[in-house]
Amino acid sequence: MRVLLRPLSTHTVFSPIETIVTVFVLATLAYFHILSGIKHSSFFESPHPPALRPAYARLTNGEWVAVPQHDWAEAWNHPRDGVEALELQQLIFTLDDKPHTATLLDASAVAQYLVSELPSLSGKAYSSICHYPGSNVSSVACFTSVSEPGSSTILTLSFKPGGREDYMGALKQANSLVVDGVKYEIDAGKRQQSIGEMKSSKWVAYALSALVLRFWELAKKADSLDILVVLTGYILMHATFIRLFLSSRALGSNFWLSTGIFSSAVISFLFALPLCRSLDIPLDPIALTEALPFLVCTVGFDKPLRLARAVMAHPHMLKPQADGRMKAAGDVVLEALDRVGNMILRDYALEIAVLLVGVNSHVGGLKEFCAVAAVALAMDCLMTFTLYTAVLTVMVEVRRIKRVRQMTRSRSSSIIAVTANGTAVRGALSRSSSKTGPEPTDEPMNLRERVSASVIGVKGSLLKGDNPRMDEVENPMARLKLLLIASFLTLHILNFCTTLTPATTNARHQRHPLRSAQEVVPPPRVDLTSPAIASVLSNLAVSEQAQSGTPLELIVKVAPPVYVHATPIAAPAINTNNAGTGEAIENFMSSWSLLVGDPVVSKWIVALLAVSVALNGYLLKGIAAGSGLAAMRAVRTQGVRFRSRARSIKQSEETEEHASAPVVVMASAAPAVAQPEPVPVKEPEPAPVTRPPPLSVLSRPLNLESVDRKLQERLPIRSPAPIEPRTPETPNLEAPQMEVRSLAECVDIFENGPRPVSVALQMLNDEEVILLAQTGKIAAYALEKMLGDYDRAVRIRRALISRASRTKTLETSLIPMKDYDYSRVMGACCENVIGYIPLPLGVAGPLKIDGLMYPIPMATAEGTLVASTSRGCKALNAGGGVTTVLTYDGMTRGPAIDFPSIVRAAEAKAWIESDEGYEIIKEAFESTSRFARLQKVKCALAGRTLFVRFATRTGDAMGMNMISKATEKALEVLAREFPEMVVLCLSGNYCTDKKPAAINWIEGRGKSVVAEAVVPGKVVKSVLKTTVESLCNVNTKKNLVGSAMAGSVGGFNAHAANILTAIFLATGQDPAQNVESSNCITLMEPTNNGEDLLMTVSMPCIEVGTVGGGTILAPQQAVLEMLGVQGAHPTNPGQNAQQLARIIASAVMAGELSLLSALAAGHLVRAHLAHNRSQLNTPMPSRPQTPGPEETAHAVPPAPAAPSEAKPYSVDSK
Repeated sequence: MRVLLRPLSTHTVFSPIETIVTVFVLATLAYFHILSGIKHSSFFESPHPPALRPAYARLTNGEWVAVPQHDWAEAWNHPRDGVEALELQQLIFTLDDKPHTATLLDASAVAQYLVSELPSLSGKAYSSICHYPGSNVSSVACFTSVSEPGSSTILTLSFKPGGREDYMGALKQANSLVVDGVKYEIDAGKRQQSIGEMKSSKWVAYALSALVLRFWELAKKADSLDILVVLTGYILMHATFIRLFLSSRALGSNFWLSTGIFSSAVISFLFALPLCRSLDIPLDPIALTEALPFLVCTVGFDKPLRLARAVMAHPHMLKPQADGRMKAAGDVVLEALDRVGNMILRDYALEIAVLLVGVNSHVGGLKEFCAVAAVALAMDCLMTFTLYTAVLTVMVEVRRIKRVRQMTRSRSSSIIAVTANGTAVRGALSRSSSKTGPEPTDEPMNLRERVSASVIGVKGSLLKGDNPRMDEVENPMARLKLLLIASFLTLHILNFCTTLTPATTNARHQRHPLRSAQEVVPPPRVDLTSPAIASVLSNLAVSEQAQSGTPLELIVKVAPPVYVHATPIAAPAINTNNAGTGEAIENFMSSWSLLVGDPVVSKWIVALLAVSVALNGYLLKGIAAGSGLAAMRAVRTQGVRFRSRARSIKQSEETEEHASAPVVVMASAAPAVAQPEPVPVKEPEPAPVTRPPPLSVLSRPLNLESVDRKLQERLPIRSPAPIEPRTPETPNLEAPQMEVRSLAECVDIFENGPRPVSVALQMLNDEEVILLAQTGKIAAYALEKMLGDYDRAVRIRRALISRASRTKTLETSLIPMKDYDYSRVMGACCENVIGYIPLPLGVAGPLKIDGLMYPIPMATAEGTLVASTSRGCKALNAGGGVTTVLTYDGMTRGPAIDFPSIVRAAEAKAWIESDEGYEIIKEAFESTSRFARLQKVKCALAGRTLFVRFATRTGDAMGMNMISKATEKALEVLAREFPEMVVLCLSGNYCTDKKPAAINWIEGRGKSVVAEAVVPGKVVKSVLKTTVESLCNVNTKKNLVGSAMAGSVGGFNAHAANILTAIFLATGQDPAQNVESSNCITLMEPTNNGEDLLMTVSMPCIEVGTVGGGTILAPQQAVLEMLGVQGAHPTNPGQNAQQLARIIASAVMAGELSLLSALAAGHLVRAHLAHNRSQLNTPMPSRPQTPGPEETAHAVPPAPAAPSEAKPYSVDSK
């Protein structure tokens, strides 16, 4: 057998492209052969008869009622007065399935032809056998019905009992009619399309559904042992696939080697099935599916892996020979085949011999399986020595090319230049010594690499060093496979289980048929309720009533419809614009299929395909000769990639005399061996000589990368240095020029430079780092980590985003980036930083709060806000300042927990609210932080979901992270008591955070503060320009009645969010929490006999902190330090955050007082026009500077400012 396979392997390894293409073409033909057999298999035939049964109906008292067939037969065979029987037959006219015109189908002409000219089989005219309404005489017209014209038209004919079969027999005998240029083809019924006639993917879906249904019905009736055996086989099959992947990875291939082995096995199986069919080996879909896992385990992948291991372990796989030449890939594969081919053939022969014993055992089922497995093994052996050897040859060449390109890109590879006098010169950056193998590296693996190595193994582990597994001669899997096959034979011979054959499948089917006699579904009847039939029956009832005048009882038999396909003979011109893309593709494929099916044309197509394959193989070889592989061989004479050394030497002798020009030779894939030093020869004087042109372009491969490198050395690329953001103080200087090295040099410095990597990146300028980031070597989000310089990382990220954007303005925009401490931002406040946004910071007040004066810092872009708050502070200070009380301090978190039933959810709620449960949860909760102190727990039940609202003190931190950590610990304790519970989410919106909620307004969240002040009446008049009575009236009608009319929750104020958000931004709080923090109710009432104003502000959920979050930023820390609340309180944790909340509530009172006074006095609009509409800022209508759609617009002159004498608005714009 080796005598036959060795010549085949010799041919395939030196013509791999042609071999692969040829095998795939043959596999395609085998696939179509199998596909044809599947589509015409009786296994997929429909088990249900497609025909319909006639339906019967009785007309009684003007209504149609379904009756059995017996009633209609009784009325026909035994007629009596007042009861009449008839038959109805519908003819459904439809246009061709692929209409070329949108013309509607009109059946009037063909209906006239059928009722007047077409006789029955017995020669009777339709008028003599039709039904006449009212009386069965021909004094009136026969009852017929024709629907409106459309894509489908229905003609209904009526007959006397027994006349329908006579007439329809003549119609079916005619088969086709031509009336008024339209051809009508009669079909006996809407026949169900067989799987062989289905097109596109319809038959695939039908076959899969039929296969699943058959297997489901068989599985319900199958024995437990049968199911267990098949399940075990599928588990072993998937284990075989996993072992194939792991073994391929150990040989240095994650995908291509395992794919090549699997493809070879699949193609051999495709060839085996038609061969089994030609050998009359019975094949059954169910038996094949059951036997497939055992077949995979029998064939296995150990023999291809053994051959691949021998090829990869070849000493000249990536290393040159002693003479510096690379051994041809075909020779490498052949030598590996000589080494292990005998053992592979021995294993194949033993397995086939054992299977042949099973073929001759005459045991039911075992014979068929062993026959299929033997044929599959024989084809797999053939494919291993032909297709698989070609694939291995290509893989060897591809691996060599990858190695060359990898070493070309790396500056650590040796570059040997051969001068005109033959002297070899090494580059300055080359290795000091040449070795025969790669240097082992002892770098520790990271966590990801260790996990990958432990799960799927180390890539190329069998190729590293002197691995003893490379010299394994006997694979234990082969012995295990033979043992499994022998066990399989023994089990079948002893008849312990026979699950994998058509015979046993049929036996099970006979014991447990798919459907019993009672389960057989009869064909459906004609639907009397369908609109087409219901309308005809209604017309028949009306006609009978109109003709007879007396109630008449009718019994009607409605026969299944007959379909008539109408095809216009002279169709109008095709409108290609209206034809769908899918229809055009389907028409093209149909015509192409007919063309290919022609016996003469098909042979020419095969001949042209063979010529095309030969040309492509030749061209691919030429491309290979000019690739980096030629440089890998360190000689110019090797031209063709897949040729042996003898052929290459012959070609070398023919082209050597033409190679007198100096050339540059790249190092081979493996480190080059030392070449003998040439004898120095004195260089002759250069003289102009005429050199003959080279005989072949392939004799001197051109290395484009070396040419590019030389050009870059001679003409260095100049690019401007990174431009700093423009500011008014930036001098207008010309940017200096800097040299940008090539990508290969930058990558080499980045990968092979000093460590840590930040030191290597310091050797690159900004433009070179940008080049690395643009090519994916450095992630934009990791610039700070890689560079170790936050300012430089921000500058480079700005350039990357700017150059990738549409406008390209960010790099030179006015967004500031200098003089900022980004170390406080990273990992705490923001990611992908490109600068910072400065906001105007103003100070209102000072305001006297609880006897101490505090400035009110406010970061805002709204004019008049700081000025208005300052006016309120002045008025409050005149009355003695603001007095505040803290009524509650507790941050909340409300997880959502699911339980299997409401009973268990209620039990959990009761346990949490009990003293014992609360103490256990409190202990676990407070164990996570020395500041977290659980105050209360509130539970609410919604179905099976329990919401638990934890409330705790958090010290001087706002506390979201603290309470989240503590809540998780409490839920762990709760899970031990109720293990069936499921925590849906840590925050179930029962907290509630950053959303308006009544529970925050009622229960409080964060700090709950109430502020009070008394403003003297004279101050109200002199400073606020209004009266106490007016202020109280506006507050009641606006803040209380107006907010109530709007259905507000916590919005009983004028503009508390304005002041609170401005202070939040200035002090580093979370701006999004102004949603609940600005909940406020402002109350005003006259006091001291109506002379003075008593004002209170209640804010139940101010969420602030003085440590963590944005308070770690230097500017925000400075603002907090100005207030005296920066950081944590040294003796009383939480006091600083509480004092900040008191300041915010007092500032809100000042803003509320000022705005309500302006509304009461009518000064709001005037103040905004004076402070918020500066003419300096709005001299003309603004236009965007970024590119946008061009549109025609006329300049609009600026609107004139409102005169100071203008009457202010009397309606509050807030």
